[in-house]
Amino acid sequence: MDTPSPAEGTLLTRIPGRARPRAQAVKEFEEATADLKKRYRREFWPLFVPEATKMYRWRMQLECGCVHEVFTSGKDSYPDQHSDIDPFTRRRLPAGEYRCHEHVIEPPYRDIVEWGEREVREYPVDPEEPLDGMNAEIWAMIRHTEPYSRATWQVRLACGHVTDVPTDVDFTRENGPRLVSVERRDEMRQEYEEYWASEGPTAWPAEGPRRDHRRRMLDLRCPCPEPARECWTCAHTKKVIGYQRIGWLVPRPKPVAPPLSQREKLAAELAKAEAEVRRLQRRLEDEG
Repeated sequence: MDTPSPAEGTLLTRIPGRARPRAQAVKEFEEATADLKKRYRREFWPLFVPEATKMYRWRMQLECGCVHEVFTSGKDSYPDQHSDIDPFTRRRLPAGEYRCHEHVIEPPYRDIVEWGEREVREYPVDPEEPLDGMNAEIWAMIRHTEPYSRATWQVRLACGHVTDVPTDVDFTRENGPRLVSVERRDEMRQEYEEYWASEGPTAWPAEGPRRDHRRRMLDLRCPCPEPARECWTCAHTKKVIGYQRIGWLVPRPKPVAPPLSQREKLAAELAKAEAEVRRLQRRLEDEG
């Protein structure tokens, strides 16, 4: 079940530290918009290139404790209504999630909860050298010695992030993953355990979450495709826990009062005259 998003503005709070100088923020914004203008044709600028006069500055704190400054389009558009672009998938992250380069964790395994679009791709022969850290004997068993086709599915993970999963071309959601026999599962389990015992904790996959996942897949008879994936997006992103207003990126001009109508001018003159009459009356009384 998805976690409900906080109501608009409920994360407003005081954030430790101070805002950076306005000139620095303006420079960063101008550099970003200059890059956007290179990527889009001029007629598309109104759609994809924001205007500095419409941008509002915020100081935003993530769950890891890091504080970042972000821009939104207006003072009533809050940081937790927006998010970063995932550099791995080029897709927008769920609202309220931003990347943090300071607190990157080991990518956790997340169950696949939704299968989306499918695309078939062609691949060349696998290299003869094993993948980094993989045992040569295991690589020899799974290596493709001929060009092959693979289907790639867009899937949604339990954390809400989206990634791609390669499968055999004949895989369908209705039939489910391909499983090995119980006998073959037991053989593979013994082969892995013997290999890990001989090579130690750094053998592929290394001791920890990845090896635990491999053991879990062996228990499930090595489903292909596997029901869970490492989420590299989770490894790099954090949720917003609070934000504080800084102000408009470009100071707004003070509003100019509209010109008075003739009636308003006469009323103002009358009020001024009445005030002068009262002043003179007080002086007469004082002279008494």
